[in-house]
Amino acid sequence: NRVVIITPHTEAIRFEFGEAFPRWHAKQFGDSVTVEWRDVGGTTDSLRFVQSEFARKPDGIGIDCFFGGGTEPFFLLADKGWLIRYAPPESILQGIPQSFQGIQVYDANHAWYGAAVSSFGILQNRRVQKTVGLPFVTRWEELAQPQLYGWVGAGDPRNSGTMNSMFEALLQAYGWERGWEILTQLAGNVPKFDRVSSTTAKDVTQGETAYGMAIDFYGFTQVAFAGRTNLTFALPEDFTAVNPDGIAILKGAPNLIFARRFVDFVLSEEGQKLWFLPRGHPDGPRQYSIERMSVRPDFYRRFRGVSNIEFSPFELKQSFLYDAKLARERREVVAALIGALLVDTHQELRETWRVLMRRGLSEADRRQLGRTPITEKEALELAAASWKDPALRNQKKIEWQIWAQQKYRVLKD
Repeated sequence: NRVVIITPHTEAIRFEFGEAFPRWHAKQFGDSVTVEWRDVGGTTDSLRFVQSEFARKPDGIGIDCFFGGGTEPFFLLADKGWLIRYAPPESILQGIPQSFQGIQVYDANHAWYGAAVSSFGILQNRRVQKTVGLPFVTRWEELAQPQLYGWVGAGDPRNSGTMNSMFEALLQAYGWERGWEILTQLAGNVPKFDRVSSTTAKDVTQGETAYGMAIDFYGFTQVAFAGRTNLTFALPEDFTAVNPDGIAILKGAPNLIFARRFVDFVLSEEGQKLWFLPRGHPDGPRQYSIERMSVRPDFYRRFRGVSNIEFSPFELKQSFLYDAKLARERREVVAALIGALLVDTHQELRETWRVLMRRGLSEADRRQLGRTPITEKEALELAAASWKDPALRNQKKIEWQIWAQQKYRVLKD
């Protein structure tokens, strides 16, 4: 009896759910079961692996569930017909809204479910800020301030689904042109791009950086580890992107009965308490505090003062609504643009940014620095049509890198 799960989740989540599911299963069914994890890297790596496996084995890839990575992987997998629809018992679903404030918590056709709710913010090292004389920031665009040069942490969106969502959210909230201006200046302040977003959060804790773009549970975990007097996780005032973090059963699941039961467990009160309650609570995790927001709205009232999570996403009031459909449609093109303009040419960008700061940054410099080789409309058209051609993809990436290098050279000189 087993269930095989591919996930970008951390060791803490794998350990707690891998230990708790067999206990719950034995209690519910009087039978044993084991969880086998498949870890191939971050969200992008996991999704890429699943896609390549289904290309070779369209009837099933020997894996039961995809667990974690936001919502975009699940939209893509559902579009390709690689998910099995499953409706858990009503006793489980009745405590979970299908949507709130225009955000889907789970798919109306039951192809995937939000296992937890994620928000994105800025993890800040207050001790470093006071020592070096850096400001506490309350808005995303403040990460682009020249005085933060070398102190901002971020990951590579081509490998990290978390970073991809945060960069995409900035483009949506500020618009294509202004969004790219902010992203380019922000990237100029980044000393290096991390491969995985967990490294970005840890660097803030260790004082390597003073600010880190982070998903909430990485932020909460580091604050719990280092203490609230040293670290702060802030939800920016300009906008906060809120997304469910999904789970689904893959087509051809070899252990379908246990896959369904695992989904039931994750969505049940017992499973949701692993996310929400602190380590040491009788119903909480046993070894790691996971510190994630539950998909059950009543938890925020029932466990106020018990959980370390102090706000409910279901009560968040803001005008910004993250467009997951738009993000999915242009995900690969935007990631490639970020890679070519900000990551692969990062050394040239940082040198140019330093020269501009020393020379005195003008508004014309800001606009020129944030220019892109294609418009928002062209990015969508490219994603919808020719981006599927590998030769064209590689050609565009090379063209964009050369274009970026020339842009930085002209600005610097």
